[in-house]
Amino acid sequence: MVLDRRTQIFIWVAWFAVFPIGLWTAYKISPPTHFYHHFDFLVTTGLSCIVALIPIVVNQIPFSVTQWLTLFVFLKYGLFAEVILAQIITFIVLLRLRLPKEKRYNFPLNSIMFMIVSLVSGAIFYIFGGEHVQAGNLTINFVVLAGLYMASYFIINQILFTGAFSFLYKTRKPLITKAFLWEGLIHLIAFPVGITLFFLYDLVGVSSFLLVGAPIISTQLILLKYNTSKEINQYLQKAVETGHRLTERLKFEEVLNTFIDHLLNMFPADYLYIFDDMNDDRLQAVRCYENGKFITRKFSPIKKGVGIIGQVWATGQFAFYRDKQQWKNINTEGIPDEMESVLVVPIIKNNAVSGVLFLGTQIKVEYQKYHLMILDILCSYLAVALENARHYEQTKKESERDPLTKLYNARVCRRKLRDGFNRLHTGKIKCISLLMLDIDYFKSINDQYGHQSGNEILIQMSDLLREIVGNRGTLTRYGGEEFIIILPDVKKEEAIQMGESIRQTIENFSFYMHDNLADERKTISTKITVSIGVASAPADTDNAISLIRYADRALYLGAKRVGRNKVAEYVG
Repeated sequence: MVLDRRTQIFIWVAWFAVFPIGLWTAYKISPPTHFYHHFDFLVTTGLSCIVALIPIVVNQIPFSVTQWLTLFVFLKYGLFAEVILAQIITFIVLLRLRLPKEKRYNFPLNSIMFMIVSLVSGAIFYIFGGEHVQAGNLTINFVVLAGLYMASYFIINQILFTGAFSFLYKTRKPLITKAFLWEGLIHLIAFPVGITLFFLYDLVGVSSFLLVGAPIISTQLILLKYNTSKEINQYLQKAVETGHRLTERLKFEEVLNTFIDHLLNMFPADYLYIFDDMNDDRLQAVRCYENGKFITRKFSPIKKGVGIIGQVWATGQFAFYRDKQQWKNINTEGIPDEMESVLVVPIIKNNAVSGVLFLGTQIKVEYQKYHLMILDILCSYLAVALENARHYEQTKKESERDPLTKLYNARVCRRKLRDGFNRLHTGKIKCISLLMLDIDYFKSINDQYGHQSGNEILIQMSDLLREIVGNRGTLTRYGGEEFIIILPDVKKEEAIQMGESIRQTIENFSFYMHDNLADERKTISTKITVSIGVASAPADTDNAISLIRYADRALYLGAKRVGRNKVAEYVG
């Protein structure tokens, strides 16, 4: 979420007012103690920066573990020194996140909050009689007040964070969460470490930072490595789950939608594009996702070997960019300028690039190199699933369509008719009509000019009927030169009128074919007529098979036998 510009300006103005006042107040309350040494403070600051750059990640939430150092600095050097260190740590942590331009208001916002936390918790320490002493003068009362300071620091920080979030983003955020509990545990562990450092410092000086800091940093690095391994395993499990879900989808669009849904749940992405290799000569964007929604986007022509996507397409190698500076000079496809981190992965099928996946965010260094491995696995699943979906859809189309005319075949006709009667019986439609159409004297065309010529007539007839019927009904080739038109929610009288319109249109249309039996293959223009039988439900029957039979009887008894080129209705 991003705050509006007016609120961002207010935060910056407030920071310019609060920051100097806060520093002045801290100095007045507690200037650097007589124990303060520039070099030692610089060493502490350097160690704090190192620790801040190695957060502990729990459930994908990073936690800073510098509390033991801020406690040491406060107890040893006073409130003013702690405020300076806390501000430096805040800056380092936010700098590590590489926030985009529109989220940089988090710098002054967090600076203000930690300034308030430092001042209030420090004031509580002093109000209850806290003083800065040497380690040799440690008392139980001093340790208790240090614990009170640490507890105040934690509680005030949580209250301020929750309150600011709820107020600025107009979203209610509970105070007690898993993050709250983990933060509390880290403060609880940091307290004795800070006290130990405070005691050792007076005994061995700067060496105490090595004695305490080395194991802390080593532990952080081990936890970071462990977390990375754990995260990779979680990604692998999700990738396998995604593969299972993809294999369950049989349609091209369903495969893409399932893949994108899982991908967006696994990886941060402000931009996601999937390109498909069309006929091995151009890439076409089949899915475009930007800033939370799917859009239609036109990219500049993508050429093999040119641009970010073109290079991945040509080489079959990944592209990995941590920020815009690394890719902006090779961007020729019109990628949005707001993007920073970029991952581009080839979709490989049969050892050839069949497409390209593009991921991007507005945050720098958002992706890790191991993400490429996960995406490679996911893209392998996607390539197989898309190929299976294409094969399924092609097989389904071939099983449902007449190979010559590309119209639905008799099997689909019967299924569509059953579906229509189900709708009729459940009251979703009031009636259903059926037109059975047969080409007059079609056999003579085959006998005189050849079956190939007859096929040419059938193709032209199918195209003409498809144009006439449009979305008003379902057009099928029932067999030979017979066609059936299913008209849901069309009364018998309306169906007869439509049949007559079809008959007249065909009668006035000029058909062209070749004389395939002649020595010289010539183009011939001819006129064709049709006979049509009409039946309706529930007027004539309440059974799907009977409706076809009654339309067939009307066709042959009412139209063919009385001269052809007619429309006849079934009369029971």
